[in-house]
Amino acid sequence: MTNKNTQITITGDLEGLLFSETDAQLLIDVLSELDQDLRDKIIDKSLNIAFMSSESIHELNTNFLNNDKPTNVLSFPATKEDNAEGILGDVAICPKIIKDESALQNKLERDHLFHLVVHSLLHLAGFDHKENVEADLMESLEIQALKKIGIANPY
Repeated sequence: MTNKNTQITITGDLEGLLFSETDAQLLIDVLSELDQDLRDKIIDKSLNIAFMSSESIHELNTNFLNNDKPTNVLSFPATKEDNAEGILGDVAICPKIIKDESALQNKLERDHLFHLVVHSLLHLAGFDHKENVEADLMESLEIQALKKIGIANPY
């Protein structure tokens, strides 16, 4: 069930990570099959994914979330007005941190990256993990989606 109206743009240096517009579309498709409300929030939207250095993501994390440190991924949901215009949002990913975490956690880089993109897509759709109930729902959706593409244990 590929959605032909989704516009996906990937920019930046992936630093050897493998990820494409086709991969992003697969993750959107899998998530959209899990829940109709989620499907309505993420299909037919444009999505930007930017791969960036640890310095650049550190700056974003400091400026937007007041966290003075680099991080693996940041999600920037579209405003309600932009979402109504067909924009889902932006995702910033740091390949160096993904690679470092994958090695430390004994995970395949691809699996870890896919997990973080799924996690980001859920944030763009309005999910959060500040409260336990929503964190449990978000984790359940992540596990279901990743199992569908052959990632058995993302945690």
